[in-house]
Amino acid sequence: RLLAPTMHPRGIKEMAATRGLRIAYAVMALFRSLERGQAGERLSCLRALHEETLASAHTHLRMNTARVLLSIMKEMVREADETARLKLARAFRMAAAGKPRVIAAQMTKYHLVEMPEAWNQLAFDDHVHDANTKGRKSATHLIMDAWIKGIRRLTVIYYNYVTKEIAEELLEAAEIMGMNVRIGIEFSPRFRDRYLKLILGSRENTDTQEYLRFLADPQVAAFMAEGQKVSRYHQRYVLRVFESFNGVHRLALNERFGIRLEALDREAFLASIGMGQASLLHLGKFIHDELQPLFEERAQHLAAYCALPGTPERLALDAVVRDMNELTHESV
Repeated sequence: RLLAPTMHPRGIKEMAATRGLRIAYAVMALFRSLERGQAGERLSCLRALHEETLASAHTHLRMNTARVLLSIMKEMVREADETARLKLARAFRMAAAGKPRVIAAQMTKYHLVEMPEAWNQLAFDDHVHDANTKGRKSATHLIMDAWIKGIRRLTVIYYNYVTKEIAEELLEAAEIMGMNVRIGIEFSPRFRDRYLKLILGSRENTDTQEYLRFLADPQVAAFMAEGQKVSRYHQRYVLRVFESFNGVHRLALNERFGIRLEALDREAFLASIGMGQASLLHLGKFIHDELQPLFEERAQHLAAYCALPGTPERLALDAVVRDMNELTHESV
């Protein structure tokens, strides 16, 4: 009930809970709703966060104070150590007063650029992804983080198609935060035996209902259905690469680095993707996460041989360790 959109943050809510607790509750609910996939709940949390943080600042640094408060609260709800949480709670209370020196120090800590209070800065990102493709954040979470960074214009890219539910959440979240968001759909048509990358972008300041009517057009709906077929084909391709890694490349890595990586679990890989579209980037990240503990254990074992002189064996071990360090999820 603390997130009820009909109640003003400076009204009867103050009799139920302090401002800090209300903001903390909204942040935690926003993070939890990503797992459950409830777009309506995420939007309610975002609306409450926006109203609470903007209403809490009583100085001329209203927008920048709100950005700092959200940054502190995000860290607080993720922090496991009780002492660290208490320090963050104190920092939150100090920042809520909106004193310029305190806000400037917190913005430096969280690597935020001070933005004009008129909110007329030229700050944009024209190619980002959310959790529906290869990103890790829901559309609502993505908009919130972009607003904290001071971005006013955003282009969110989807592969091959976009659904009504996804577009509605993204555009509604942008409207809440006062951001200009464009939806881009990336296609890969063939041209002279090569694949091009073309992005179909919506117009700026597109109204939510206007874009939903565009998606409901029969010709557009049929085109999006073809795009879904392409995405399903690509997912089957990624799963074939997954099986190829288990059968061939996993064994080569074991032999090269002297480790024992067991066959990876297909269901665990799909679970790691969440609601996104399977991609080689997801697969590389999953494999890299499985390799890291084995590499660390192997490096500790090889450390005993570091005192050896510059023999061919020592040089070979140095090359193994170097290759371990250079094996990122992208190179995988």
